[in-house]
Amino acid sequence: MRKYGVMQGRLLPKFKEQYQAHPISKWEKEFDLAENLNLDSIEFIFDYHLYSYNPLIQNINYLKDFVDKKKVKVKSICADFFMQAPIHLANKEELNIYGNILENLINNLNYLGGNTIVIPFVDNSSIKTEDHKELIIKFLNEFSRVCTENKIKLAIESDLEPIKLIKFIDLFNNENITINYDAGNSASLGYELEREMNLYKGRISNIHIKDRAFRGGPVLLGDGNADLKSLKRYIEDSNYSGLIIFQAYRDKEGIEIFKKQFDYYLNL
Repeated sequence: MRKYGVMQGRLLPKFKEQYQAHPISKWEKEFDLAENLNLDSIEFIFDYHLYSYNPLIQNINYLKDFVDKKKVKVKSICADFFMQAPIHLANKEELNIYGNILENLINNLNYLGGNTIVIPFVDNSSIKTEDHKELIIKFLNEFSRVCTENKIKLAIESDLEPIKLIKFIDLFNNENITINYDAGNSASLGYELEREMNLYKGRISNIHIKDRAFRGGPVLLGDGNADLKSLKRYIEDSNYSGLIIFQAYRDKEGIEIFKKQFDYYLNL
């Protein structure tokens, strides 16, 4: 039976009215909710807001002990920190701080038994120039050894046009750089699923199940332009072995609207 995970917070009420954020002081509650839905994992969010209070940094031993007692695991991290603090817009001092943070996340995710850190280059951290690419490549190449030692993939999430994205990935001197495929983001940009899968084949380590309207925002699964049926078929026919994380549309409460969309996907 295929295993599915959920983006942290999607089964809980919004944290401080934010659409996606690590729910400080509430995150433990989600593990039992996820287990009741037969989910396998929670993709932990590491965002900029109050990041020093995130257990991934603040108290990894507590997080490890907690997760070890649960059936639902932490196999991946969504490092939204780097969307709010873009690597390619940082000065030298900031890069040193970001490097220490990323190294801690790599080591700590391995400690938890996980394998993938998603690094988003969208919205505020979108890649606009060749200089941006060079700075990102130089920064992430420095983590080749620690990623290999810890068996951690750094999955790039980007709004680059598909052929430009795969050429960008090929420039890294770090075999642990992979692709995070976000179905909703691709739909909003008008990218064609079949073309993307042909280009990205074997390079995707994490998939975000989401729907968006063309040139629009998040919508309920099935209400937007994401070809979810074809994506599901691809996942099944290609023997995809990476993570599948539901980052579906949310309302203020979370869990009921998630159940509706999860059932929709399972019955496609």
